[in-house]
Amino acid sequence: MPEFLYSAPNEKYNEHISRCKEKLKIIFPVFYFTIKKVLGINNEYEIVYNYFLRMVEFHDLGKLTKRWQERVGTNKKLPSHAPIGAAYLWKTLPENIKAPISFAVAIHHTDKGLLGDNIERPDVQAILDNVVDYAGHIIWDNRAIGLREIELFPEEAEDLTVNDLKEMARGLRVWARGRSLLEQPQRRLQASLVHHILKLCDISAATERSDYQDKEESHYGGWLMVDNIKSYVDSLTKRIGL
Repeated sequence: MPEFLYSAPNEKYNEHISRCKEKLKIIFPVFYFTIKKVLGINNEYEIVYNYFLRMVEFHDLGKLTKRWQERVGTNKKLPSHAPIGAAYLWKTLPENIKAPISFAVAIHHTDKGLLGDNIERPDVQAILDNVVDYAGHIIWDNRAIGLREIELFPEEAEDLTVNDLKEMARGLRVWARGRSLLEQPQRRLQASLVHHILKLCDISAATERSDYQDKEESHYGGWLMVDNIKSYVDSLTKRIGL
């Protein structure tokens, strides 16, 4: 397994995803009944949990592009990665759950001002970021295939194209508008709930990086927000005795 693929300058990719999955085990039970009610789904616990597990497993899939791995830890601008994971989930999750989860993944770095392009034109963004070839296929880091043995780089991801990004964004824009004035706030609530859960997992996992103690830095959001999330998840962990 290529442990030299990175999720952040001081954190290996598989380590971050593993930490996110551990946080989900703690967080998901607290929100399960709310998820069922707000999302209007009647699936059993394990099925719903697995949907959210896929979300945390693939929310950073775009970090496995060649361009992202070449630039992580340098002073060069990183390409956007969130829409790629969102497009993969849009393409592979069931109809009753794919929209709120894909939306949450697409905007999971809104604290860095990336909402507009991630939803409005992720295909153009990918081209400008040089993460696709001339045929429109995502250019993955060659070492990513080594993550397949731990199921972090699925075969379907290899075939992602700019068209998949475009279709995902178009589908999410249609979904977000809803079919009536009553559905629009309901779908905003759905996206907000799923986004909140993802941020709890992602940021609480990120606080275990070695650079978390440097409060002058802001690698994953405002420090006060990060510290509040860490405290909340830590309190949940203590409550269940982990």
